[in-house]
Amino acid sequence: MADPLFVKEPSSESRFEIKRYGYTLILQVSADGVECGCSYEPSGTGGTPLTGDELQSFLTQFKINTGILPEAQATLLNTAASGKAVAELVLARGTEMVPGEDGQLVLAVSDALSGDDEEPEANESGIVNLRKVQSFLNVEAGQLVATIVAPGPGQPGVTVFGKEIPPEPGKPIPQALGLNTRLDEDGRSIFAEAPGRVCVKESEISVEDVYEIDGDVGFKIGNILFKGFVEIKGDVLDGFSVKTTGGLKVHGIIGACTIESDGDISFSGMNGQGTGTVTCGGSVSANYIYDASIECAGDLTVEVEVRNAQIRCLGAVCVTKGGLSGGECFALGGIESAILGNLASLYTRIVAGVHYRDQEELNLLFHELKQLIAQYQSASKDGGDVKEFTRQRAAISQQTQQVRSRSYERSNPKINVRKVLYEGVNITLGNMSENVKEARKGPLSIIENTLEGGFRYLGLTPLTFPAQTIEQTFIQQYQLEQKRQNPA
Repeated sequence: MADPLFVKEPSSESRFEIKRYGYTLILQVSADGVECGCSYEPSGTGGTPLTGDELQSFLTQFKINTGILPEAQATLLNTAASGKAVAELVLARGTEMVPGEDGQLVLAVSDALSGDDEEPEANESGIVNLRKVQSFLNVEAGQLVATIVAPGPGQPGVTVFGKEIPPEPGKPIPQALGLNTRLDEDGRSIFAEAPGRVCVKESEISVEDVYEIDGDVGFKIGNILFKGFVEIKGDVLDGFSVKTTGGLKVHGIIGACTIESDGDISFSGMNGQGTGTVTCGGSVSANYIYDASIECAGDLTVEVEVRNAQIRCLGAVCVTKGGLSGGECFALGGIESAILGNLASLYTRIVAGVHYRDQEELNLLFHELKQLIAQYQSASKDGGDVKEFTRQRAAISQQTQQVRSRSYERSNPKINVRKVLYEGVNITLGNMSENVKEARKGPLSIIENTLEGGFRYLGLTPLTFPAQTIEQTFIQQYQLEQKRQNPA
């Protein structure tokens, strides 16, 4: 069989006019050669109408041999036999060429990016979360980000003349690799070279490990979940959440929000209104903190004031200029503040040198022991099981001793007060607690007196000079004094 003939798109339509005694027949082929229409006009001066043989000869003469529609032929001949005209009847239809699909970039993280113009979705209760504005397609280093799909070849078409219309292949997608991405050897797979957020801008794909926001985090930006460092040059408004892995810097104020980061966090100030929380895997620095819950694995440094906050810190807490009053403050590495408490004797609990999770575990054990004793006393009226009660109480006591025996290198049961220690402050250093009954002026350092009980109120020394070292000096002096008084 001979190779099929190829045809370019005709520049204009093909028109064939046949005039006979009795009728006029016009065959008109579209510019792309895919469709042939006809018009039929009977003569008013007599003559015979169009016959089937004549129609077939005309089609053969003009080489129209593909896609002829039998129903259209029958309609044309029947109408001609009845002496009526026919206008714009499709007599033959070939096959249109189907262009190939353009190359595509298919994200492996999600089907598509969510834009700001998408309609917010409602949950099962029909409530729309207006704080979920954009998607954060987070990836790890080495993770498949996207796959390049090659353009399709397309499908050829056929004209009514039987000639093949070559397909138009799709356009390849530009391989514009952005930051922190690489193309695999297969030429199709794109991988991340660093953890971060997948961003697609026009034809460029990148993995961004720094996310900068020029204004506030509000309903325009929405909640943030980002693998990398986030810098917010405005405020974080009430009710929004920011969660990052590489650290967070907020130039403005944080409201009643949920803030989480595996790295360091810094912000101008925070008014948590009793519900705001900060969870930090590094250190936290701020100008002030009001009515918020702070949990950090590193140090907490506040320039002006901490008020009515719940602080859980595995490093040191330092309030540089102002005071720490109200709420609770746990700091494994010690506490330093210009002022502790306030003139109104606002209850303030200060715990230094204690791991807050250990304290929480001890509280649970004490509660469990209290319940056990209450249950036994209630059951003893009817003859309680003494052995079982004794066994359970011994198990709780053993767990309590295990928790209390834990030691931490960063532990520093020491409190520094540079200006004033007010009445109403409850201080816990290690296993010793004491309520401050009268105000004391600083500067002073407070450590536990392991020899006589209670606390030692000493001249101010830096937090970097640990309480254990200071107390060891007192113990050595005591031992020397004992040797002088009781020589061997």
